[in-house]
Amino acid sequence: MMVQIGSWSLSHTLIKPIRYQVFVIEQQIPETEEWDDGDLIATHALAFSKDLPVGTGRLIIDQEEPTHAKIGRMAVLESFRSRGIGRAILRKLIATGKEKGVQVLTLHAQVSAIPFYASEGFISKGAIFDEVNIPHQKMYLKI
Repeated sequence: MMVQIGSWSLSHTLIKPIRYQVFVIEQQIPETEEWDDGDLIATHALAFSKDLPVGTGRLIIDQEEPTHAKIGRMAVLESFRSRGIGRAILRKLIATGKEKGVQVLTLHAQVSAIPFYASEGFISKGAIFDEVNIPHQKMYLKI
């Protein structure tokens, strides 16, 4: 398994099918909610099993406060879950943020994923809230 970092323009044809399957099909998030301008400015991670793209995530550095960034759109195809791929993507995004001078990472974790992010050092902050009809928790990590 390998995780590569790239831009939307170079990677979108491989990223879109993963996110479509996980978010639009499995989680029934409206497609209009899935794609946004953040994709254009984000740094994207793309995980491969052999030559097959199987997982993705993105890092968006805050334009006004470049020491802060947000991780999002973490997705791994169902048949490849529980193999450490999500963890590898998350660690690659954290390392990429650190390389770019980020000191604080935030994310909106689906409640079911809170233990996963907590196991990587993220701390919950604030109340659980609804995002695209799914309960989420804001979490942060100082790096």
